[in-house]
Amino acid sequence: MGGDFFLSYFLPPHQRCASQTLNLIASKDLADAVSKGQAGKLHSSATEKCAAIWHKVQTSTEAADALESIAKMKFTVPCLNQWSSEYYAINKLMSLTDSQLNELTEVLGVPRFTPDETAYLTEYNDVFKPVAFALDLLHGEEKCFLGIVIPTLLTLKRKLEEKAANTRLFSKVIDSTVKAIDSRFKQVFDSSDARLATATMPQFRLWWLPEDERESLRAQLITEVLQVDQGTEETETNGGSVHEEEFFSYGPGSSGNKGGKREAAEEVWLYLQGTNKDLKCLNEFPGVKKVFIKFNTTLPSSVPVQQLFTNGSNIVTPKGHHLSDEHFERVLLLRYNSKITTALE
Repeated sequence: MGGDFFLSYFLPPHQRCASQTLNLIASKDLADAVSKGQAGKLHSSATEKCAAIWHKVQTSTEAADALESIAKMKFTVPCLNQWSSEYYAINKLMSLTDSQLNELTEVLGVPRFTPDETAYLTEYNDVFKPVAFALDLLHGEEKCFLGIVIPTLLTLKRKLEEKAANTRLFSKVIDSTVKAIDSRFKQVFDSSDARLATATMPQFRLWWLPEDERESLRAQLITEVLQVDQGTEETETNGGSVHEEEFFSYGPGSSGNKGGKREAAEEVWLYLQGTNKDLKCLNEFPGVKKVFIKFNTTLPSSVPVQQLFTNGSNIVTPKGHHLSDEHFERVLLLRYNSKITTALE
């Protein structure tokens, strides 16, 4: 089978990390718009007081104990380069009552929050909750498919625009954030691969598309189903029978017969008419399933890979430099899967 065997394998196209791009929008574009907005000074003073609390908790066990005693919950210090980490840390502080918050600032020896500052942070958390939720989706491992990116971004834009009608302070910030999403993710929105990846996810199909764009993507999906089916047939058929089929041109799969295209169109039509959102339903549509695998093999986020190497422990250190690529991969995967094998014993 030699070289022909490897012709059926290909690398998926390069994609920017979706979670890092959205994190960049939140930590830079959104933050810049907030700082330049009408409540820029209020945002600065309020977040500085939050940072003072986090610093106390991080550097003093007594402060951490006092915080847990007053708040009745554990607090984590946010990671500086992750916007959602800071968002959830602020959210925890704002979940406290005014009396708890005043007691906490007094015990820690940091300035009290003014009523305007707490009202501002509460509204900030409410308005940008969809951004944090979208980041959580893109960070996830269970649905780490390229096809989830476009629906996540479209839903995020819609939810932010809904918030714009009811916010006192953030309408311009929301407008800047939506424009940043359109700009930074333009390549994804225009990508045929990303659109086909989404179309082959039963959770979304073509429901996310405007009506006037659905027919075009449906035609692309039929073409892809036909191509993957033909590719499978060519791989499974020996050379002699291929030449015979080209000579006679009768029956399904022959070059002179349009039955294959009709079958692909029928399968796609049945798939698009379905309402089952479970991935397992793709077993009923083998051609669509192959297209799903082709376009959703690409990871939209680097987070699962980062978590994989986090489990590498002392392997991903200078000590591991002497390992060959094959040995490194084997040891890393064995360590990562050790919890699974232990649970099965």
